[in-house]
Amino acid sequence: MFSLQRPHSFLLSILALSATSAPSQGIGMDGAFKLRTGYGLSSKQEDNLSHRTFGLGFDFGFQTAAGRFGAELGYQYKPGNQYLLDLGTMPVAPGARLDRNQSVDSRKNQLGGIALRVSFERRIAGSEWSWRLGAQAGGAKYRQEYIGDVTDGIRYEDTYNGIATASTVPISPFVGMGYDIDERQSVEMNLLSLGYSSANYVHVAGTAAGSSQNPASGGHTAQDFVVIQKRSVPHIEFGYTLRF
Repeated sequence: MFSLQRPHSFLLSILALSATSAPSQGIGMDGAFKLRTGYGLSSKQEDNLSHRTFGLGFDFGFQTAAGRFGAELGYQYKPGNQYLLDLGTMPVAPGARLDRNQSVDSRKNQLGGIALRVSFERRIAGSEWSWRLGAQAGGAKYRQEYIGDVTDGIRYEDTYNGIATASTVPISPFVGMGYDIDERQSVEMNLLSLGYSSANYVHVAGTAAGSSQNPASGGHTAQDFVVIQKRSVPHIEFGYTLRF
């Protein structure tokens, strides 16, 4: 049985489903322009990213008696909103403290990039409906912008800013249905397991103390680090196809 968590099962699923009958279709190359939007099915906003996704691409395929094999090159984007880090989660150097009333850490995350989708699609006999299986590679460069100014109000003041990234090429499997409006247009709905790796910058507060007259004697980031974590978030997608 096809599983969004097991991309290697695609070929077996395609071979099994291809054994069913389908109406005869024209054999040969075709192309299409695709627009889609999606919505994350997770109950929370993972990594402070929006639930929404947006995508577009050019799809080229080859229709066979078994079905259509397609390859789409496009772009995927998942935005995020500016947010303030919960300073209670920030590690503090031994012997130091953090004054939350005088400290701030602001961040913004986003996900996007060039994506390649490969798919197999087959018409359901006697109808305008079709089903598809496929996988997306890429489209998941993670970017975190951060800026902070944290202090205890007396001994130290840490200032820092920058960008943390995670560039991976995850495989995101999907399964879906399509409906032909006419010979040139169709709509689709997919269930996609969006894979990516997040990058989270971690500042360790109070690692160096300045003088009482000038507590901000440097950026104080020598012990800072970036945490990379793999994610897999289910999304429902809605798309529009214009064939050419």
